Amino acid sequence: MSRAVSIHIGVNQPQGRHAGRPLQYAEGSAWRMAELASQAGFGSILVLRGSEATTQALHEALAGAAQALCGGDLLLLSFSGHGSQVRDRNRDEGFGWDETWCLADEEILDDKLAGYWRLFDAGVRIVVVSESCYGGGMGRDDEDVPPASPPVHRPPVMRNGGRGGWGTARGFRAEPEMEAAAPCIASAPADDLGIRASLLLISASSEDQAARDGLFTRYLLDVWNDGTFRGSYCDLYRRVRKHVMDEACSQEPQILMLGAPDLAFPMERAFRPRERGPVTRGPLVHR
Repeated sequence: MSRAVSIHIGVNQPQGRHAGRPLQYAEGSAWRMAELASQAGFGSILVLRGSEATTQALHEALAGAAQALCGGDLLLLSFSGHGSQVRDRNRDEGFGWDETWCLADEEILDDKLAGYWRLFDAGVRIVVVSESCYGGGMGRDDEDVPPASPPVHRPPVMRNGGRGGWGTARGFRAEPEMEAAAPCIASAPADDLGIRASLLLISASSEDQAARDGLFTRYLLDVWNDGTFRGSYCDLYRRVRKHVMDEACSQEPQILMLGAPDLAFPMERAFRPRERGPVTRGPLVHR
């Protein structure tokens, strides 16, 4: 079996502007996503919750995973917590705002995450599950691409709660063959933008939507059903999206691809490492 590493982050009460608006379910969601990884057969599982979920801890986890994984291996990264938006300073966002994850000590920008994706080898598959407000925008990777037009002012919608999705980013285009291979993906990456790995982003809401605390993870785990779910990422996404929107019509989960196109990736069994010889199960690590 291929190597499979998972990292799960949950922050109920970050520092900074969201310190006075604690969430209830984010840290529990991180632990439950780690249980999902264990049920799926991941060999290495790291949980960072509360004050341990710092930018340095995330840096060490992602840099370490990039060194350990090679073609055919799988990384699962989940985040549950507040998401926010800040003014785009390098003019790489079409709407003038960068999306962030609010960690225990500070916010991490989508641009910073894009830099980590570039560390991974070709053939590595990365699944990011983002439950944060405006999470759809965390899929952006435009830092080296000048905007086609000046950024358009869009004030952030700051509502209580945290959880997110992956909105459509510039640099994506429709491809006819994608519909046959992965009908849940509306567009394939037009340019890998220096990212050699293939990424699949599943988020709780689009880049301009807030998300209810814990709603997305609850339905994702219901569909997963302790590992009895045997469908693809597309199947999982469609079922979770329907459940979420039946309860909260203003919150629409998203699924997007980033990096090197892998048209078969969204149709693989969700969260399952590929078979590639024997594997030794590593410990479940809780910080």
